[in-house]
Amino acid sequence: MPFVVRGRIYDDATIEHDGSGFRFVTPDPLEVQSELGLDSTTGMADLHSLSLGDIVEFLAELGKRLNPDENGLMRQAFELSVFTSNLPERVLRTIYSEQLDFFFRPEVLIEAVERRIGAAFLEGWVDEQGPDGRTVRVRAYGARTAHVIAGNTPGVAAITIVRNALTRGDAIIKTPRNDPMTAAAIAATMVEFAPDHPLTRHVSVLYWRGGDQSIEPRVFSSATIDKIVAWGGADAINNAGRYVGPGVELIALDPKRSMSLIGPVALDGGPGQAEVAERLARDVGLFNQEGCVSPRVAYVCTEGVSDAQARVRALASDVYRALGRLPSSYSAPVERLPQALAEELKVAKLVGDPWVAGGGTAGGVVVSSDGEAVEFADQMACRYVNLVPVEDFDGVIGDITSTVQTVGVWPESLRIELRHRLSLAGAQRIVNLGGATNPYGNQSLPQDGIEVLRRMCRWIVDEGEPAFE
Repeated sequence: MPFVVRGRIYDDATIEHDGSGFRFVTPDPLEVQSELGLDSTTGMADLHSLSLGDIVEFLAELGKRLNPDENGLMRQAFELSVFTSNLPERVLRTIYSEQLDFFFRPEVLIEAVERRIGAAFLEGWVDEQGPDGRTVRVRAYGARTAHVIAGNTPGVAAITIVRNALTRGDAIIKTPRNDPMTAAAIAATMVEFAPDHPLTRHVSVLYWRGGDQSIEPRVFSSATIDKIVAWGGADAINNAGRYVGPGVELIALDPKRSMSLIGPVALDGGPGQAEVAERLARDVGLFNQEGCVSPRVAYVCTEGVSDAQARVRALASDVYRALGRLPSSYSAPVERLPQALAEELKVAKLVGDPWVAGGGTAGGVVVSSDGEAVEFADQMACRYVNLVPVEDFDGVIGDITSTVQTVGVWPESLRIELRHRLSLAGAQRIVNLGGATNPYGNQSLPQDGIEVLRRMCRWIVDEGEPAFE
């Protein structure tokens, strides 16, 4: 795997890294670390000579060049991801061949800028009136950033490079072990067609093992960066947090869980139940639950329903069958389940509690018998979900915290009824059941309760004289 540093590709690989059942080789990060950071934001003047139109045009051209059938670097990234990712090969092929370019389309880029920042603030000074009558001007400038990205989908690499360009930032991107190549392949593509472009010169991509004290204190220094954007699990976020201090801000896209809340309509044994099964299967199955937007637990209200356990089991069987009908380009059985999940399911099958619809590598639905999520609910993955019958949602909402990202609710009237309570409890995204997982995402919306694009900017104020009387 090469490193890409400020418009140069380094492929003298001498350092071997262990993955999960594979090994890959990279250059030595210590040999390039002196080139990574900027000593001053004045080194970003060339970025601010670009118009937003220039940036959008560059990114659109980049997006056209990322198809692995035509780009050898991206093909290499895809082939490596087949070994490193938890996603099946056919799903990865869809992402690399059909999805990545979406993040670079002009209409997508412009919408994200207008909604989350406002193009005028990126293009120049915006006049405002101060409360004391003085003239105030505000402008969004780029920041020196270090990105610790996640590897659950290749889209994270694309989003990171796009966000850095739109905000005119300077980025050092640390790639993850489960996708070490995609960001480097995109950055190397930038070098191939525009090596001296300011956007190319302000991106560096490399891999090192998280927590490596020989490199991280130098990369995450307040002398050379302003912000750390960290994705991933608790270990990654906690490690990045060690370097927060005066002059360094942390933008944390930390671990989240998602859930579903479903009304009694799901248990009518007719069209309502069939629709719920299809909707829940989409949320659970698309991209094989690799995103934190996918629910691991779905609570089903049984108020007024007789023989509730039998009806919930019938719904579970319908959901399992619906999982099997999802398009193979976005969802597919896995080769093997995580060992801990496989062992829990084996015990459940033997004792019959909890009851399981389906099973094996194709996914399944685990039905709780006591109104509580099963003890291994957090291990749900690879198209497995826990259905929990409850009399009402009061207890569920009471347990929600800011660790909950997406809540899929059905029917729509229930979503509208509950959205205020869910928001107060800590949920960050409330959608209709079936809308939690979008194959293309929506970069114009907030993420994890924050506006990432705005946070990536430095907001500068220019003030005139106050109007004293």
